[in-house]
Amino acid sequence: MPKEPNAAGRGRTSAPDKAKPVFTQVRIDEETFLKGKILAAVYDESFNSLMVRAVRNEIRAYEAEHGPLPDPTKPDRQPPALN
Repeated sequence: MPKEPNAAGRGRTSAPDKAKPVFTQVRIDEETFLKGKILAAVYDESFNSLMVRAVRNEIRAYEAEHGPLPDPTKPDRQPPALN
């Protein structure tokens, strides 16, 4: 996967400016995780950056073949009411 341009200039991909990061957990089998860590080291980036880049590349490939995906709706982020 080719690297995306990085304003930081350290060889690592930077987060897009348009959105705050969303923190998530990904379930992945151990062999895939360990090979992914090796691949991330080869590219001199974090495993998280590798995963983000892979998802972005998948989105680009899908949209190139099928057209744009619909704009996602953001969940309401209001805290629950305390009674």
